[in-house]
Parts: sequence; C-alpha cells; structure tokens
Amino acid sequence: MSAPDSNLAGVKAMLTEMAAETEDLKRVVGGSITDVAAGWLTPQYLLAVREQLAALPEGPERFKLLRLAAGDVVALQRGGHSAARLQLDREKLELERQKHQDALARARAEVQKLREPKKEWSEADCRALVDKVDEILGLK
Repeated sequence: MSAPDSNLAGVKAMLTEMAAETEDLKRVVGGSITDVAAGWLTPQYLLAVREQLAALPEGPERFKLLRLAAGDVVALQRGGHSAARLQLDREKLELERQKHQDALARARAEVQKLREPKKEWSEADCRALVDKVDEILGLK
C-alpha cells in the first residue's frame, strides 16, 4: 500500500471514529451538542461580562466592553435564528414530501381503478388516464 493510500485509510478511520463518538454524545445529551454547549456557555459568558463591567468605572472602557458584548449577543441570536430557519425548512420539506407521497398514492389508486385486464384501451382512454395522473401530481 502506498503512502497516500495509507494516509487516506487513516483519515477514514479517524472520521469514522469521530462520527461514532458524536452520535454517542448526541444520544447522551438528547439532541444537538452545540445547543447544549450554547446553553451552558451563555450564562457563563454573561456572568463573566457582568464581573468585568462591575470592575470598570463609567467611561470609554466600559462602553467598549458593552459594545463587544452586544456584538456577541447579536452573533448568538443570529445563530438561533439560523437554527430556527433550518427547522422551518426541514418541516416544509417534510410537508412537501408527505404531499408528494399522498399524490402518488392517489395516482396509484386511480390507475388501479382504471386497470382492467380485458379492457380495450382507446386513445381517448389513455389520454384521460394520463390527464388524471397529471392532475393528481399537480403537473396540470
């Protein structure tokens, strides 16, 4: 085995192990590891900022710290908004998937109703069937 192949194998093994550890951690915390970390870190951050603010007299240094903290809070909120948007996107995708599955089931039911082994199909029958399926699938 050449050096690049052995390096690739090592990287694959490392990533596989990391993925397994991450899944174990997710099961332990009951969800997102980053959400747990953010939930722990946010109050720690606020306490530290509060202590630093208490130690500073009124003036430009105190204002500078407040501006930095405000920027950090905005960044945290942006992350929360992104997570909420992602959740909405997931829910929308699931709704669309379910609508598609329902449309397919209706189309299959229509086809089954029209399927008769001994029936002669005219051009009009075939066109009607295609139109009905297109209508159910939202293509028409």
